[in-house]
Amino acid sequence: MLLKDLIGKEVIDLAGRRLGKIKKADIILEASTGRIESIILGSKNSKYLIPWHGIKQIGSRVVLIDNALKYMKIKS
Repeated sequence: MLLKDLIGKEVIDLAGRRLGKIKKADIILEASTGRIESIILGSKNSKYLIPWHGIKQIGSRVVLIDNALKYMKIKS
């Protein structure tokens, strides 16, 4: 999967909460391996750091994440 395939997809947890859409610069890469470590989601009021291992499924329009995952809110 390419990064461009993730852009614009909405992230929803297993409880049905919509957390936001993935934007083009909202990922964290591991420098030594080049692998995606986390995705950053955000709106004007809240931002979340979603670890890559918390992603359960990537569909054509939606990324489904584990609802048991603790979301880390990032202060702006």
